Amino acid sequence: MTNEELTEFLENTTYIEWFDDVDKETMLFRNTELDWYINDEKRATVIDYAKVRELTPDELLVEINRGLNVEGITRVTGYWGKVKSFNKGKIGELKNRSKHTVG
Repeated sequence: MTNEELTEFLENTTYIEWFDDVDKETMLFRNTELDWYINDEKRATVIDYAKVRELTPDELLVEINRGLNVEGITRVTGYWGKVKSFNKGKIGELKNRSKHTVG
């Protein structure tokens, strides 16, 4: 990614905070929409300059969010579904379920 592409990405992606650590030749990124970063201001994804140059803007966003932008899912009556799409009754039912470990 060129400097211009990086600048455009950072200007257009307003929920991404970034810091430039020139001494370590790295950039630190925080997605302010994710709890991982909201709840701990010291956390950041660190990516060195060389890696940033190799990535497209979409790939950079994946690296920043890697493993952090995860939705809860559940299996109900043979179907997989996102928990965030549940209505109030289904959320209550999910909380009251017995959970078992197999193995």
